[in-house]
Amino acid sequence: MKSINAAILAGLSLTVGIAGLGTKARALDLHTGEKTGAYYNKFCPTIKKAAKDKNLMFDCRPSQGSLDNLDKVIANPNDFGLAQYDLFSLKYTNQSNQPAFKPIRDDLGKECLFLVTKNKLMKNFGDVVASAPYMNFILPPESSGHAGTFKYLQSIDPSGIGKAGKVTHAASTEDAITSALAQEDNVTLFVHFPNADNKLFNLVNENRGHFVPVISKEILAQETQGRKVYSAEETDVANPKWHESGKKVVTACTPMVLFTGKSDLISDPSEKAAHEKAVTALQEMPADKLRPTKGWFSKLWTNTKAVSAKGVEGLVDATEKARKASSPYLRKAKEMTQDAVDAAKPTYEKAKEKTKETLDAAKPTYEKAKEKTKEALEAAKPTYEKAKEVTKDTYEKAKELGGKAIEKVGEMMESTKKPAENTPSE
Repeated sequence: MKSINAAILAGLSLTVGIAGLGTKARALDLHTGEKTGAYYNKFCPTIKKAAKDKNLMFDCRPSQGSLDNLDKVIANPNDFGLAQYDLFSLKYTNQSNQPAFKPIRDDLGKECLFLVTKNKLMKNFGDVVASAPYMNFILPPESSGHAGTFKYLQSIDPSGIGKAGKVTHAASTEDAITSALAQEDNVTLFVHFPNADNKLFNLVNENRGHFVPVISKEILAQETQGRKVYSAEETDVANPKWHESGKKVVTACTPMVLFTGKSDLISDPSEKAAHEKAVTALQEMPADKLRPTKGWFSKLWTNTKAVSAKGVEGLVDATEKARKASSPYLRKAKEMTQDAVDAAKPTYEKAKEKTKETLDAAKPTYEKAKEKTKEALEAAKPTYEKAKEVTKDTYEKAKELGGKAIEKVGEMMESTKKPAENTPSE
């Protein structure tokens, strides 16, 4: 009897085990970015570890970045992804995409917009907007999140930065920065976590780049699903050194969003249930559990400082005034031309007076020279007439002598013929 019961129990255990293997949930794909980037190396492993404590399995999948992650979730709503919130908004504004996405968290980190040029005339975003048709925008690769952000800025401000006519893409973000800082008419834009120690910021500072605040009323007005796309933040762009202070810039920052597809789009009931469970678990986790805790990432959420409403208003006003004025290039040329005219005016008036004085002083000499010339002509007239008469006489004499010479030659030729005529024939 005992052996029978043992056999039954063993069979039940085997059946449960097989059933368990058959229903074991597969790992969920979390699309990140390049293998060298923070999404893949820092954020995904942290999320994966926290999710494991809730019996959720994630696989970190490398990708081309935010836009690629959004496309992958459109294709498979059961997947998860990380993206810049402005690029999430860029995709979401396409009406056909709105039912596809579900944002889960936007409190894990911020990425900020850094616009760089060598031209010190570019004091704010309004100056860049006013000069957009004349400047060269050298951006990171076209498939990158940096280039995607630039497209988003153009889409929300078509009459401003949307008028940028000279847009090219470099092979990398580093190449874009180096090329942009080679000439004053160039500008680039990159999006990054606020970390002044990063190589991109060091590259800008080594090439004496100038950070321009990316702030405008159009930028700060953007919302998607009731969430502000950008906020004005003060962030470090160069750390202090023993011989110089650090540098800060106030610019637009966008949250990093953890998102997935809508559960309603998942047809398999078991996958849909697992997906909803994962979404709920991620939403309920403390933010600190999902953020990297080592190095500067541990202070990521506090690496920027929100700007007061009054400060934002001042920055927006400055931008509006600049964008309504002429291009800094044209404005500067106009100012320089006017300065040159004003500076030259006294010299011109003085030269004009000197010229008048010179003419007045020279007038008696001119009149005297004129009179002398007249007298000289009168005095030379008899000589001229005499020379004219002599010339005429000489010509007539030469003509007479020439005629006589011709006659003489004729006579000589006739005389040579006569002996030949008198010679007797043989």
